[in-house]
Amino acid sequence: MLVKSNPVEEQKKIAELTSSDEALMRQHKLFLAEMQFKQELINKRKANALSQKDISERSGLSQQAVSRLEKGNGGTIKSIIKYLSAMGCSLTLKES
Repeated sequence: MLVKSNPVEEQKKIAELTSSDEALMRQHKLFLAEMQFKQELINKRKANALSQKDISERSGLSQQAVSRLEKGNGGTIKSIIKYLSAMGCSLTLKES
């Protein structure tokens, strides 16, 4: 059964659970960063009017690998760099 989520209640519950557990807070921040990165990949690909197949052909990655990367199900640094390179992008580090 599907249940409609309530974002406000979800945020309250997350805050409650993570406020007293530093390890859980770090895990939650990591999860959010992963989700943001995945969404940025998809947004950039779509902004460039590229399909997953286009990225596959340009990068040498299989279409399945491109899909898995966008879903957050694996991917090495090498495959991420290939994906980014296929869009004319590069990987850089910044302090948060």
